[in-house]
Amino acid sequence: MKVMLTGSTGFIGGHIMKALIEAGHEVQALVRDKVKLESMKGIQGIENGVIGILGDITDQSTVEEALADCDACVHAAAFTSLDPNLMEQALEVNGPGAEIVLGAATSRGCDPVIHVSTMSVIFPPTGSKLSGDDPVHGGGNPYNASKAIAEEYARSLQDKGHPISIIYPTGVTGPTDLGLNVLAANLVPTLQSEIMMSLSSGGWCLVDVRDLASGIVGLLHAETGPKRYVAGGTFMDWQEFHAVVTEVTGRDRALIPTPKEALEQIVDAEAVEIMFGIVPGDDEPFLTASGLSAWRPIEDTLKDTITWLCDKQYLEAEWAPHCS
Repeated sequence: MKVMLTGSTGFIGGHIMKALIEAGHEVQALVRDKVKLESMKGIQGIENGVIGILGDITDQSTVEEALADCDACVHAAAFTSLDPNLMEQALEVNGPGAEIVLGAATSRGCDPVIHVSTMSVIFPPTGSKLSGDDPVHGGGNPYNASKAIAEEYARSLQDKGHPISIIYPTGVTGPTDLGLNVLAANLVPTLQSEIMMSLSSGGWCLVDVRDLASGIVGLLHAETGPKRYVAGGTFMDWQEFHAVVTEVTGRDRALIPTPKEALEQIVDAEAVEIMFGIVPGDDEPFLTASGLSAWRPIEDTLKDTITWLCDKQYLEAEWAPHCS
């Protein structure tokens, strides 16, 4: 297939680009900066098969140019800031960008069209697992609020029968996270401490970016219709996460029970609700449809991630002696 890809210079998109090339697809990448595209191609070990189209997801004409002659589309670009001062910018990018990209791709007959969403738009869950059937919730921070708008539009296209597949990743982690996404930005201070929190509920839901990318590429089959898939990865409660981090890093940290009231003094309310309320994802539909047999062991994911953080000096070796 020839696949139009947005977000190729980002963390998830860069791995999707690599997975597309490894699967034998051609890529037309819509990018705002071709220098960054070449840099990401180098990081991912890509030599051929990618054509960069200079433009923006909010520019109809360049989106149409990037979609020319494409069989399928993967929309992975997003404005990801949680900074409340950047709400206007997020609302100008994520909702309108999704409308232009998904609308143009379906109008051109691309099949499938894959929209990379986020678990935050279906949180809190209605059952014991995160499900793509859960209703849309618009969060208060710029990323969640704007992605909820994009989600509503993607679902409206599904309701009309368009072949939109929506993916809901949880905490995406792995190596080559150049911008340190929200999860990595939280993981570093978690590791740079002698203590770790233990909450009365919730935990960590982590999905390896390499598995996520491979799974998304595995969904590139025409005539499967509109679908929604949760990519929850590995769920660990706070004690399980502590045990895995201790094993992987080679450094033990004191596990401190932390009441919700204390956490609310240092973390915004929306994040607190997710930390206490996160549940496993209903991953079987995604794993089956994508051809993934299972997620890789979480120990391998965290080992690779923390080793990369140490190599790039985001994390001092003393905090993870087994990873440096």
